[in-house]
Parts: sequence; structure tokens; C-alpha cells
Amino acid sequence: MVDILSKKKLRSTKTGNAAALALAAIIIFGFVLSMLLFKGMSFYGDDASYVQYVPEILSGSFSETINIFSIRLLMNLPLSVFVGLLGYTDLGAGAWALISYLAIIPLIYLIGKELEDARAGLIAALLFSFYPLILKFNSSPDPMLPMALFLSLSLLFFVRGRKRRSAKYYWLSGAAAFTATLANPIAYLYILFYAFYIVASSIFDSAKKASISFDSKQLYLFLGILTAIALLGYVNLVLANGNPFFELNMTNSYYSAAGGPDQIFYTNPSLTYYIKGYFPYGVIPFLSGNQSISSNSSNMVQDIFSLQQVQLNDVGFFGYFIAASGIYLIARRKKKAYFAILFASFIVAYMEFGSMSITHYFPIYKLMRFAVVAAVPLMLVMGFALSEFIGNAKRKRFPDFRYRAVIAAAIIIFLLATSLPMDYYYYAYNHNSMLFIEQMASDLKATNLSGSNIFAAGEVPGYLAYYLGYPANVNINQYDSGAYGGLFMPTCSSIPNDTYLIIPSQAGLETINSYNLWSVNETWAFNPSQCNFTLYADILNMPEFSNTTIYSTAYSGNIYYKG
Repeated sequence: MVDILSKKKLRSTKTGNAAALALAAIIIFGFVLSMLLFKGMSFYGDDASYVQYVPEILSGSFSETINIFSIRLLMNLPLSVFVGLLGYTDLGAGAWALISYLAIIPLIYLIGKELEDARAGLIAALLFSFYPLILKFNSSPDPMLPMALFLSLSLLFFVRGRKRRSAKYYWLSGAAAFTATLANPIAYLYILFYAFYIVASSIFDSAKKASISFDSKQLYLFLGILTAIALLGYVNLVLANGNPFFELNMTNSYYSAAGGPDQIFYTNPSLTYYIKGYFPYGVIPFLSGNQSISSNSSNMVQDIFSLQQVQLNDVGFFGYFIAASGIYLIARRKKKAYFAILFASFIVAYMEFGSMSITHYFPIYKLMRFAVVAAVPLMLVMGFALSEFIGNAKRKRFPDFRYRAVIAAAIIIFLLATSLPMDYYYYAYNHNSMLFIEQMASDLKATNLSGSNIFAAGEVPGYLAYYLGYPANVNINQYDSGAYGGLFMPTCSSIPNDTYLIIPSQAGLETINSYNLWSVNETWAFNPSQCNFTLYADILNMPEFSNTTIYSTAYSGNIYYKG
């Protein structure tokens, strides 16, 4: 008997060691891939809106304001720490998101192991490591990965609380879920799901047992939420002029009224928004997405790998395999996976069809990057499906274990191979565009900027200020290039002396000018000499940019000076 137990323990130890090595390899793979595609400052989110608070936080003068970005404490505070350590660099800007991404990988493994087994957890973690939507935001100052980190912790605690009937884990789950909302309020969907699941599972268990069945320890989840709210209230007393509910009030106010009745500025109210996002290729006629794949096999391959085709595509083919995985698990009656399927379905469905108001239907704020909130449960569903498909070596059905393992590996390789062109495109598009702004900052640093004015179009001032390190006694302002209505461009006479102007390239101006109401309304933008502007830095003709073919024309330009 002792010998048998020893052998079982040895096998368990070997399995555990193998899983640990595999997990370490996935983390290293994710790190290497992320560093090769590292972005830092990017224009895929609201990066400039977050980094603007870094100098205030580092100087100790920060306080929360009516600007909605100021209350994202879980984003702003850690971001400032890393910029303080690493400087106003791309690495300083992206370190917090990268660390969050790397920390999520083992958490997914642990969740998968709790719900199913180590192999399912490893597959889910591997898929997450190169999921295009994640790689697009995992190395830039965007709050989605920090939010996902705390939500992953919350989900792990909830699964353990449910499995072990532990009040402690439920409490931790609630506290972590609310903490995640301090990065982005889309995290409230997890709290909504927990409430739904607790009620629904209690009703189901009661009906099954023909008597009232309720685990009172689940209520500790809401105690954890209240605890986190109380701690936030104390923080708000310090950072929001003594208003303990400042964050809650501001979030509610912004997401219920901004931009007009029942529509937030810039949001897309379409009830097929995420459907098209998850199914970007038109291979399913009634779910036709942003692109179409040719029926000709050679053109199909060209479509998938073309840098022009990957635009507006954040998930590649993942959506199709996720849907197939859910159907497969249900068909197989894989009860252990039902929780993950229900969880993922609830989050995605509410993102698509849910309301932001409890009194009337107000479509939830939609941006594809918000779909990061569903990434972990979706990867778990696919991980469970592939693990179930592989089976084990003892199963005596065709195809046998080896063939099934090869097929599963081929699916993973296919997803990776078709994701890499997208990953490279989003890296190159951002990297090459930001090179112009970094060069502008470098050229401006070479002169005495004290007391000067800098004007730039669109969001360029925010990025420029970051790369300049937010210098004192320098006014960095935005002039409207037409992107926001074309109503506020300064006239020649209103531009003060000792001013540097970043004027977009001709291609960029022509692009802006092609939008009727967004037309550029000052001719000096096309003819700088009209206002006696002199060329300070001819960046567009620098040899460093001669082969830079993937860049945003709106972000490229030259520096002019008005003396």
C-alpha cells in the first residue's frame, strides 16, 4: 500500500513539475512576444488622458477632478510609479500593462485547474498569451489589462469560494471585483454576473432538492464589495476634497448623461457591434463583419495576411473557434465547463445588449477594447474544449489520442499564425507613427523652450508633452485640425510669437479636409509661409523616415516657428 501511494505521489509530483515548466514557458513566450511588439505610448486608447496625471502624482499635487480619467486610480497611480522609475519613456508608459498581462497568465491556469484540470488551464493560458486583442493593449498605458488582472483574481477567488464554500474567498472575490472598477467601470459586469449566478444557482438547487437551498457564505462577496467601497471612500476623502463617494458619483454621472440623452459621446449603440467584432470575416453571411474572405484559396491567404485586411480586426479567427468550442462542450455535456460557458455568455451578451440604466433601456457603452473584460472566460471555454477534444491516452475511440492532440495543436498553431500579422500591423502602425512624435520631442528639446508655446493638432500635444517630460514654463496646446469640427483653429494674428507649430503632412491635411464639416478652415495649414512661419525641423524628409511606410498621416508633420 505504501509503495502504491508513493508511486501516486511521484506521478503527481512529476505532473505538477511538468505543468509548472509549461506555465513558465508560456509566461516567457508571452514576455518575449510582448517585448518584440512593445508599444509604450499608443493611440489605440486614451493613453494621453492617463499620462497627463503622472507629473501631478509624482509631485504629490494630484487630486481627483470632474475629468473621468482622473478617477481611474488603479491605472493612474501604478502608471506614475513606473514612469517615476523608468522615466518618460515607452517602457515607463507600458510597464504596468505588461506586468498585469504576465500576471494574468498564471491566474488563468489556476482558474482552469480549479474548474477542470491543469491541461485545460495551460491551454487557456497559452491562448490568452497571444490573443490579438490582448497584445494590442498589453504594453501601453491603457487600463484594460490592469482591470483584467484584478478581475482574474476575483474570478479565481469566486471559483474557490464556490468550490470550498469559503466565506474568505467570497469576500476576496468581491473586494477584487470592485477594485477592478477603479481601472475601468466595465468591470462592474463581473459583479453583476456574480449576483445573477448566486440567485440563479440558489433557485436551481432549491428546485432540485425541493427545499430552500442557499449558501449564506456567498453573501460575503457583497461584504467584500462594501469593504472595498469603504476603503475607496477613505481614499476619496484625501484625493477628492473630502467627498467619500466622488468616484461612484462621477462614474454614474458620466456614463448616464455624457454626450446627450441615452448616448455617450463616441459610443456605438449598434446591437451587432460585438458580434461583428468577434466575427470580423464575412464567412457567416448573416454575421457579415468588417471584412470578407475570398472564396479563392490563394486570395483567401492573401486576405488573412495582408496588412490592409487586418485593420479593424482585433480578434482574428478566435471568435469562430470560441463559438465552436462552446457548442462542442454543450454537445459533449461537459458539465464542468458549464460555469465558464455561462460566465462568458453572460458577459458578452450584456456587453452587446445590456443597458446602462435600470429605469430605461440605455445601450451599454461599446468599444472593442472593452471586450478585454470577456477575454479570460472566453479563453477558458476554448481551453476546456481543446482539452476535452484531446482526451487521454486510455480512451479507445477514433481518432486516437495522438491524432486528436495533433489536431488540437494544429488549431493553436493556426490561431497563432493568423494572429501574428495583425499583431505586427498594430505594432508597426503605432510604432512608426510615434517615431514622428518622438523625433519632434527630440528636436524641441534641442532648443530653449522656456516660456515658449507649442501648438499641435489632435492628440499630438498629449503625446508630445509626455515625451518632453511635461516641462515647466512651456505651454503645450491643441489647435483644431478639423478632427473635432474644425471650428477652433487659430488665425495668424492670434498665434503669439515664440511659438512652435506642429503642422500635419499634406497627406494628413488632405485626409482631414475630405470630411465636409471637418474641413480645415485656415489656409496657413497648407501654406505656412502665409503667416511668416519658418520651417524649424523638416522631419518628413529626414532619412530615418524614408522607409517608414506604415504610419498615420495625421500624426506625422513638420515643426514650424513663429518668431
